Amino acid sequence: MKRFENKVALITGSTSGMGQQMAKQLLEEGAFVVINYAHNEEHAKETMKLFKEYDDKILLIKADISNEEEVKLMFKKIDERFGKLDYLVNNAAYDKILSFEDLTPEEFRKELDVNLVARWMCTKYAIPLFKKSDYPRVVNIASRLGERPMLDSLAYCTAEAATIMLTKVSALELAKYNIRVNTVSPSLTLTSLAKQSYTDEEIKETASKNPSKRLGECEDTANLVLFLLSKEADYINGENINVNGGILLV
Repeated sequence: MKRFENKVALITGSTSGMGQQMAKQLLEEGAFVVINYAHNEEHAKETMKLFKEYDDKILLIKADISNEEEVKLMFKKIDERFGKLDYLVNNAAYDKILSFEDLTPEEFRKELDVNLVARWMCTKYAIPLFKKSDYPRVVNIASRLGERPMLDSLAYCTAEAATIMLTKVSALELAKYNIRVNTVSPSLTLTSLAKQSYTDEEIKETASKNPSKRLGECEDTANLVLFLLSKEADYINGENINVNGGILLV
């Protein structure tokens, strides 16, 4: 029997990058996967083509997770299709590079809404479905920038640091429902977006500064997330686990 046979997982922001890789690995291991996206129809179509052999195990939902009504509707659809939820991976994120002085209140609120409030909101509305699961688990995807500040990323760094505390409080408060909650914090990862945003020379230079002499791959994060969803990780709760090759050591 496959490790996640007949389990139901929701991964927010899962039509590209790390989220898509997590969906792939969960599907390969027998799970039903709810694939969520907010705006990019092209990525959604490409993802469904990529996973066409798993059509009967996928529920594709378009929902802006910073919008409460859309979040409520998303969980209603999950309930109607599956009647429960076993795993929630709060993977969706948003970041815009702005200096301290150029950052506006509107932009600050937007980053907090997507990178923090939405993670709490999705967890909140997942609880009724989690109560129908015998093994409910939440993984919040944060960032190394939740521990180490970076120039021109005030809002993002703040949201990711707050996500680490959100995980701890959630783990404490939701333990009564047997819900385990953990954070995974990747460093710069070679997603398609990263490859578009950085030149080969910049990627090579950044990798050279890492003790492991490389950047993260989507599989590095996905492998850890699946471990935290598995029964083997039952005694890990409220933790922030870095996946960064040792970059925080230098």
